[in-house]
Amino acid sequence: MKIKTIFWLCASLIFIQGIPLFLSLFSAEFKMMLIADAFGANPSADAVIMFETFALVVGLLVLGIIFIIIGATSFTDLETLKRVSFLLFVLSGFFALPDLIGFIKGDPTAPLPVIILGLVTLGLFYYGSKKGTV
Repeated sequence: MKIKTIFWLCASLIFIQGIPLFLSLFSAEFKMMLIADAFGANPSADAVIMFETFALVVGLLVLGIIFIIIGATSFTDLETLKRVSFLLFVLSGFFALPDLIGFIKGDPTAPLPVIILGLVTLGLFYYGSKKGTV
């Protein structure tokens, strides 16, 4: 599979993973639903502020990672693309690790589809670093 195709696919998957955060920034009802999942039915004002800050920071990080991935498609050398794919594999691994640990502990911090998309992204970047083509 072409590494640039993997990059575009992973950028799309990461965007899909970030959709709940983006929606929570614009929809008070959706935000309260996510907050209730994490903090219970009656969250404190501090919990709401903490979640809003979390959603903004992580949402912007997601956008930044997407732009890095799209920017990496400008490389043409196979070895450079493989190295970048490996670096993105490491980055996405650290991005997916908290959700995976929470899932293993039995207290998931993200919905199961988001966790699965994170693992698929992780696998695609690793595949690109080992067997990707130009």
